[in-house]
Amino acid sequence: MLSSPRCACSCKLTESLNGGETVFSAIVLDLDGTVYRGSEAIPGVAEFVRRAAAHRIRCLFVTNRANRTPEEIAAQISSFSIPCAPTDVLTSAQAAATFIETQSGAAGSAHVLGGPGLRTALEQRGIRITDESPEYVVVGYDPDFTYRKLTVACRLILAGARYIATNPDRIITTENGILPGTGAIVAAVAEATRVAPLMIGKPEPLIMETAAERLGLRPDQVLAVGDNLETDIPAGARAGMKTALILTGVSTRADLARAETQPDWVVADYDELERLLGF
Repeated sequence: MLSSPRCACSCKLTESLNGGETVFSAIVLDLDGTVYRGSEAIPGVAEFVRRAAAHRIRCLFVTNRANRTPEEIAAQISSFSIPCAPTDVLTSAQAAATFIETQSGAAGSAHVLGGPGLRTALEQRGIRITDESPEYVVVGYDPDFTYRKLTVACRLILAGARYIATNPDRIITTENGILPGTGAIVAAVAEATRVAPLMIGKPEPLIMETAAERLGLRPDQVLAVGDNLETDIPAGARAGMKTALILTGVSTRADLARAETQPDWVVADYDELERLLGF
């Protein structure tokens, strides 16, 4: 049954949405646990995205992952028969690049501790990648992380570079088991330098604010949908979006009692989300 921490009556909620009191022009969808799980699409997501498009509601796929390019991510999403172009994807790497460009313009420079997706996102915004007195040190997921890379990043930050991190994710769940996430690298740099990073990705709002800007909409015109009460829901709420927790991934109904930020709505799957939105 459709439920909401802020509304005990699901019928009332649906009538409110269909009656025009709450109108969304776009939906921001998380990826891992919301659109797919490993190599499998979440049931119902492809039809949901097509129905949203039929109602002229755009779906933007927003991810904390920074190691892959939007083209690579769009190709994966499309392989699940979900309509998706690279412009329908926003990564934390792109959000970091947008932030630096906004702050520094074409003169921005950065040292990258991260994968090719992060480097590409920065270069596409005209940010110069350098190890010589960069304005920023940007840290993202790096499966080839080494002590030498840690040393270089720390020295540059201690020399005055501003510390930016793409996301705080502690672990990555894969088909082969759990791996340390970006947060582990971010914590190592922070501990060594005693400098806290500016966090771009969820649960911080900056990536969601960037999403709203990409869509050309106010945050209150966008619904944020995700499976994680620790990241997706706080990020959307802090950015001024309404939020829906979908129970297809990390968080469960039992987790709601412990969550600092409550979602506006809770749905079990995409069928319930469609009914919520009146599709």
